[in-house]
Amino acid sequence: MDPVGRRAALALLSLAAIWGLALPWLACARESSLPLLAMTGRAAFALGHVICHQRPERSFFSCGLQWPVCGRCSGLYLGAAAGAVLALAIGWRAQGRRTTTPDSDSARWRRMLLVAALPTAVLWTIEFVGILDPGTIVRFALALPLGMAASGWLAAVARGDLR
Repeated sequence: MDPVGRRAALALLSLAAIWGLALPWLACARESSLPLLAMTGRAAFALGHVICHQRPERSFFSCGLQWPVCGRCSGLYLGAAAGAVLALAIGWRAQGRRTTTPDSDSARWRRMLLVAALPTAVLWTIEFVGILDPGTIVRFALALPLGMAASGWLAAVARGDLR
């Protein structure tokens, strides 16, 4: 992949990790007595509204305030943060020890992303049909694998392992 695409993948990976790790803090920041922190927290909540339904009954709370995104989105972003840390700790060390081709790596990543998306897709379908309301923690937990896989894929793109 071209250097611009690799840098874009690294930027997305970094932003997802920062956003995911900051979620609990951003909720508390909304009520800060420091104007800059309060403005940051409110801006994060407004940004969260663009990407998430923000239903309180499906969200986590810190400091008595709702997180900027719901439990499922939190799982995706915190999973991405965990995957980014793993990718940095493991993936970059292994660079240069390639035993596969970029094409086989791409196919492997497609399969991994599909498998990682299955728990979220199945749960969403069960909820949509009205069979079960599993709660915020289950939504969060089943979204973690997809977030981790997505950040692993972004790390592979950023390293130049994929075409």
